[in-house]
Amino acid sequence: MPYLATFRALLLASALVSPVEAHAGADAGHLLTQAFEALGGSGGTLTAGSSSVGGRTMARSLTEQALALDPSEPEAHVRMGQVLYEQGHYAESVHEYRAAIRQRPDSARIYTNLGIALEGMGDYDNAIAAHRASLILEPAHAEAHNNLGNGLKEKRDLRGAMAEYREAIRLKPDYGTAHNNLGVMLYENGDLEGAIAEYRMAIRLKPAAAEAHTNLGNAFLAVRDLEGALVEHRLAVRLEPDFAAAHANLGHALRAAGQKAEAARELMKALRLALGTPAERGWIHKTQALLLDLE
Repeated sequence: MPYLATFRALLLASALVSPVEAHAGADAGHLLTQAFEALGGSGGTLTAGSSSVGGRTMARSLTEQALALDPSEPEAHVRMGQVLYEQGHYAESVHEYRAAIRQRPDSARIYTNLGIALEGMGDYDNAIAAHRASLILEPAHAEAHNNLGNGLKEKRDLRGAMAEYREAIRLKPDYGTAHNNLGVMLYENGDLEGAIAEYRMAIRLKPAAAEAHTNLGNAFLAVRDLEGALVEHRLAVRLEPDFAAAHANLGHALRAAGQKAEAARELMKALRLALGTPAERGWIHKTQALLLDLE
């Protein structure tokens, strides 16, 4: 069974929602808008883990300039928290979000970002508490329900996680990320047909969602549709060439197809890419073991 069905998908699913506030000073606000765009944000939403190395570098420089102009601006601390999260500095990210919350304790979306950063640290209990605080302030926030589902999933509360993903979808039926994450839960619960249906819905809503394509590929492999699995994994790496988990999943499928040389190339590429990004140690160890098995 493929072992990378959920890691990247759930990371991408965490929405760092923090549009620039109108009260920010004109110069600082412009810098923060540029930083948000450099991280890949659009429409008020930044998808965690989606930034480029160059984008992170530019965003940090712009945010540091904004903080120099107005150190008390909470949105500047939020943006720095986002930059630090994207760089894998989770504890420092938490520090920035807590600084922002001290100035804006009524902001549901800062609590959402804090919860995501705490998840990065592996502090799922406090992450869940932060997501629940966000929902107290803004109960109809679909992204917060999705992120709470992510935290519950990490605590192995699969029923609770599914309930949150379903609530996110009820509030926002075209929320492709929540459909993808619900698919992950159904996959882990053995409902492969249900998972495939959710992944297909996620792709219909967002055809370029590489994580949904690689998850669909894993589900196809589980139902022995090897051709379908290869098509989806190849599409995932074409859509997002630096997506380490998709390369690993493609390598897994190629190995199942008996294409050992190409499988080894994809697994090595996955490991090279993983070295430049925050990744679970078990993720890397499993990929290394699969590669050694091919030698």
